[in-house]
Amino acid sequence: MIRSFSLFIFCLVCIFCSSQRGFAQNSDTVTNRKAIQENKATQKALGLISRRSSGTPFNFKSEDPFLPYEGKIIRKIVINQIGFERNVQDTTQRFKTFIAKSANVLHNDTRRWVIRDNLFLREGKPLNPYRVADNERYLRDLDFILDTRIFVLPISEDNDSVDLLVMTRDVFSLGATFSPSSPTEYRYKVQEANLAGMGQRIQVRGIYDSERSPTTGYEFLYQKTNLFGSFINGTVAYTEINSGISVGNENESAYLFRLSRPLYHPFARWAGAMELSRNWSKNSEQKQDSVFARYAYNIQDYWAGYSFGHKKLHPSLSENRNRKFIAVRAFQEHFTETPTTPIQSNQRLIYSDRVTLLSQLTFFKGDFYKTQYVLGFGRTEDIPYGYRISFTGGWEKEIEKNVYTVALNYFGAPSIKTERSSTTRSK
Repeated sequence: MIRSFSLFIFCLVCIFCSSQRGFAQNSDTVTNRKAIQENKATQKALGLISRRSSGTPFNFKSEDPFLPYEGKIIRKIVINQIGFERNVQDTTQRFKTFIAKSANVLHNDTRRWVIRDNLFLREGKPLNPYRVADNERYLRDLDFILDTRIFVLPISEDNDSVDLLVMTRDVFSLGATFSPSSPTEYRYKVQEANLAGMGQRIQVRGIYDSERSPTTGYEFLYQKTNLFGSFINGTVAYTEINSGISVGNENESAYLFRLSRPLYHPFARWAGAMELSRNWSKNSEQKQDSVFARYAYNIQDYWAGYSFGHKKLHPSLSENRNRKFIAVRAFQEHFTETPTTPIQSNQRLIYSDRVTLLSQLTFFKGDFYKTQYVLGFGRTEDIPYGYRISFTGGWEKEIEKNVYTVALNYFGAPSIKTERSSTTRSK
C-alpha cells in the first residue's frame, strides 16, 4: 500500500514538473511581448474594440468575422487577459463590485505561455478563418477559461499581413462545496482549477460518516492540461470513496492514471487515450466476513483514432470541412481477487474478467454558430451544426462467451438562421 502510494506521488510530481517548461520560455519572450503590446497599431485596435457595443445579442457563423482576412499572413499574436470586472465583448463594461475585486485578488491569472501553448495558430502562416474559429472555440472549452474572443487587427488596407488579438477571461478557479447527505453523513469538495495559473487542477473530495469505519474517506486528483504543448491531458488520482470506475457492490478504493488527447480541431490527425487503474473493495461499512465481497481488479483502457481525408487547399479557396475518422479501442477488466463468499448466479458477471475490442469508422462535418443567451447568460456560446455518421463493430469475451456487435449511429444538428451584426466585423 505504501509502495503504491509512493508511486502515485512520483507520477504527480512528474506531471507537475512538466508544467515548469513555461518559466524557461518567459525570459526569452518578455522583450518580444512588450514590443508587441507597445505596437501603435495594436493599441489603436484595442481602443476601437473597447468602444464596441455589447448590448445587442449576436448570432453568426463562427468563421464569418475572419473571412475578409483569409490568406493574409499572421504577423504577431497578442494575448490580452481581462479581470472579472470586464467581459470580452466590451472591455469598457466594468462591474466594480466587492465580489469582482475580491476575485481578482484571490485568483491567479492564466500564464500567457499557457494560453500560447493552447494555440494552434502560428505567426508567419496564412490566416485560415476556420482554424481561427476552431482555436477560439477550443480555448473557450478549457476548464479554466470562461470566455475567449480572437480579433483580427489590420495593419493597413494595402498590407498583406495582420495581427491577432487573443482576449481571454478566466474562470474563478477556487471552489468548495459542502452537502449533508444524512444526519450522520457529510460530503465536501475543495478544488483549485488553475493552480498557479498553469492549467493544473487539484481537487480533494471527502466524506465523514459516523457509521463508517474509518469515519472519513478521501479522494485526491491532480490534472494537467496540455502536457509539453502536445494537447495531451494527464490525470492521476487516488480515491477511497468509490467515485471512479466501479464494478462491484462494495465501496471501493482505487489508483488511476490517465492520458488523453482529444480531437481538438477537425484538422488534428491523431487522438486517443490511455487509462490504467487498480481497484479493490474496502469494508468501510463493517460488514461481517460472511457477507462482505472481497475482490480486486485492474482496468486497462486504450483507444486511438486517425483523421484522414484532408485536402490542402489554396488559402483563397473555400475549405472542405468533411472529414473521416477511424478509431480502435481495447478494454480489459481483469480480477486479481474474487469473492470467496457465495454469490448469486446473476452476480457472476460482475466478478468475471472481460475483454472488449471495438473499431469505428466515422464520417463527419462540424461547424458552429457563435451566439449568446441560448444556454447561458451573456458568455459566448458555440452552437454546432453538421452531421456525423458512425459505423461500429466489436467483439467482447466474458465468461468464455463471445459477443459480436454491429451498430450504425447518425447525428445531424440543424442549422439556425444567421443574423449578422454590424459590430462583428468592426476594425
